[in-house]
Amino acid sequence: MRENNRYMIRNKGLIIISITFLVLGILFYLDSNKESIDTYALNYEYVNIKDMAPVSVASKNNLETETNDTIIQESLPASENSKATQTTPTRVWYLPTERGRISQYPHYGHNAYDITSPRGSNEVIFPVANGVISSIYKDPAGALVVTVYHNINGKAYTSQYAHLSRYANIHVGQHVTINDALGYMGTTGYSTGVHLHLAVLDCHLFNNNDPNCPNLNAWFKYSDRRVKENYYGLGVHLYVPYEWSKR
Repeated sequence: MRENNRYMIRNKGLIIISITFLVLGILFYLDSNKESIDTYALNYEYVNIKDMAPVSVASKNNLETETNDTIIQESLPASENSKATQTTPTRVWYLPTERGRISQYPHYGHNAYDITSPRGSNEVIFPVANGVISSIYKDPAGALVVTVYHNINGKAYTSQYAHLSRYANIHVGQHVTINDALGYMGTTGYSTGVHLHLAVLDCHLFNNNDPNCPNLNAWFKYSDRRVKENYYGLGVHLYVPYEWSKR
């Protein structure tokens, strides 16, 4: 009887040890995967360009002297899935990249989509709608930014594209269509990974006659106000999927 008890105790001990090692193995696996996920989130999750100081807006005449090191001198390709056109597109609003994935959605304090791409810094950035380039500037942290003014059905909108790696051969006042390249995706400025920070607001940025967005400080304040009113930029006008391979 005593021998049987020893045998049972030994077997129970072996079972407990086996289960312990199994649980530890599962926890180690989950922890190691969590670390990689957290690292990825750290690299791409939160990018804040809210603290921009007054900007230096480039014009057609001074663009090359101010930002020559970041200008793409050659013409960039048009959108892969459509031909470049000067006519009104079939749709009004488009996604800004041929391929993309959302790494952060708009929220208070960051009313913009953060978009990554498998192409990384080779991803060309396009306007989300036909319009006119209203500013080209580098913020104090070094982020390369372009804004485009859109007049759609008599209403003013501005789309903002930040963290570009370099500009296309563009200038302020230039009329652009959805197939005209603005530059390349990048990680300039306060950024922790290659991505596009895309904000869309229903105002005319840098227009002194616009009470909501005459400057960047007003832009960010208005952005926070609008997100409280459930205006989340491009997603209000166009379905923005989590991931896409066509605009």
